[in-house]
Amino acid sequence: MSIMISFSMKPRKRWLPGRRWNTQRMQTFSQELAKELGYYCNVVGEDVIYEFCPEGFLWLVWKENSIVGDCQTNIAGPGFHAAVIHFLELYASRSGLSLFVQDNTGYYEDRDFLKMRKDHFYDWFTALMTQILKRRDQMERLVVCWPTDYYLPEKKNGMVLTHIRQFPFTEIAAMMSSGLSMTFAKDFFVWNEQEKDAYYYRNCALVLMNQKCYFMPSSRSEQDEAINGNIIELLEKALAMKPDIPFPKTSYLELCGLAAKKPVDVSCVRELAQEIDIGCRKGLLFRTIGRMQFAVPGNFLHDDARGGNAERYYDGQMQGGHDYYICAVNTEYEACFQEHSFKKDNVQETLEFEHRKAKYKVAVYTPGEREGKTVCSVAAQVIYKNQMTVISIYYENPNDQTWAINLIRKVEPVI
Repeated sequence: MSIMISFSMKPRKRWLPGRRWNTQRMQTFSQELAKELGYYCNVVGEDVIYEFCPEGFLWLVWKENSIVGDCQTNIAGPGFHAAVIHFLELYASRSGLSLFVQDNTGYYEDRDFLKMRKDHFYDWFTALMTQILKRRDQMERLVVCWPTDYYLPEKKNGMVLTHIRQFPFTEIAAMMSSGLSMTFAKDFFVWNEQEKDAYYYRNCALVLMNQKCYFMPSSRSEQDEAINGNIIELLEKALAMKPDIPFPKTSYLELCGLAAKKPVDVSCVRELAQEIDIGCRKGLLFRTIGRMQFAVPGNFLHDDARGGNAERYYDGQMQGGHDYYICAVNTEYEACFQEHSFKKDNVQETLEFEHRKAKYKVAVYTPGEREGKTVCSVAAQVIYKNQMTVISIYYENPNDQTWAINLIRKVEPVI
C-alpha cells in the first residue's frame, strides 16, 4: 500500500476580478515559487508537476475553485514526505490560501519525523521485501517501485530491480533475517533523513544512473552531456560531504572518462555493491506499442519528434549508424501482410516465422545509399490480431544483420 499526501488550498476571501485565482494564476505562481526555491517545475496541460528529487513528484491542479493535488512518498522516502509538508505550508503562506492536508502518517499534526519514518516507511519497506522473497519464484521479471508508464529492463537472474539499483535476493534475505538496518534503508530510499545529506546526493545520482544514463560519450548528444555531468556533480558532492560513504567508484570513473573529465581521487573510497552493474540502459529496454512489446538497445536515443503509434530510436553519429523504426497500424478486421513490400527489386532475401500466435515476415535488402553512406537494412511486418507492426532497422556494418533480425524476433504480443 502506498504512502500518500493529499491536499487542497482555497482562497480565504473573494478577490477583485483581476486577482482571482484560476488555472493561469496557479501555474504562474507555482513556477515563480519553484524558481525561487530551486525546484524543477513543469506545466503539462492544466497540471503543475513539481520534482523535488528523483522519484519525488507533487501534482497540483486548479479544480472547483481550489488548488488540489497529491503525491506518493514511499519510494522517494521519509525525507521527501517531510519536505512536501513543509513546502505546502510555505506555498499556502506565500499565496494567502487556506491549506487542508490529509496525511495518514500523522506527521502533519505531530512533526515527529523518526516516528513517521519507523512506523510507516520502514514498516512499508519491510512488508515489500517480505512479499518479494515470497514471490521470487512466481514472477517472470521482478521489478518493484518502477514507473508504470516507463520501459521495462532486461531480466537479471537472482536480482530484483528497484528504482535505485538492483538488489540480489541474497542481500534482501540477509537483511530480512537480521532486521531492517539503517544502512539498508539509506541504500533504498532516495531521501531517508530530514536533511539532504551525502546519502541523498549519492542516491539521486544512483537513480539517474540506474534509469536514465546512456553510458555513452558526452560528445554524442546534449542528452548525454547533461546526464553524465549531472551524475558526476551529485556523486562528487556526496563524496565531499562524507568521504567514507559507500560509493559507486567503477561507474563514477567510467562516466568521468565518457565526459572527458578528470575524476577526483577515489583510490581510498569504499566501493558500493561490487557485484552490481549499475545502469539499466547498458542492456535492452522493453517498451509497448499497441498490442506488442518490442526491445531496443538501452543506449539508443529516442527521436522526440515522432509520437503516437510511431517510434524511432538511434545511436547517434559515429556510433555505428544504427536506426530503429517501429509503428503500429490497426485494421478493422484481422491484419494481413502487405505482400507488395516483399516483392521490391532490392529485396535480397525473405524470412518467415511464427511466435506466440504472431506471424512475422522479414525482408533483407541489398545495401544502398543513405545520407552519403552505404547502409544495410532489414524490414519486417508482424501480424497479430488486428494489428500490423512495421519495423525497419538500418545499420552500416553488414555483420549486424543477425543482430537486427534478433531484435525483430523480440517483438511479441503482450495482450
